[in-house]
Amino acid sequence: MKKQLKVLKEITPKEMSCLVGGCPAIFETNKDSYLLIGKAIKPEKVGLSNKVAKDEILIEVPKNLIDNKN
Repeated sequence: MKKQLKVLKEITPKEMSCLVGGCPAIFETNKDSYLLIGKAIKPEKVGLSNKVAKDEILIEVPKNLIDNKN
């Protein structure tokens, strides 16, 4: 049986988190992966059409969300 994807915890840096929706965020999962919330970008607008598969989306998040060294 395939393991169902579940969120373990939010790991968004504290200074970037907010209490209401509409904020970029990072979540750790039980499948050794991350879920990112960010702005959806059409791959063709930035020349990445050939890099994004049909079952994927391209998202934009603030650089500080990834680079934060907490």
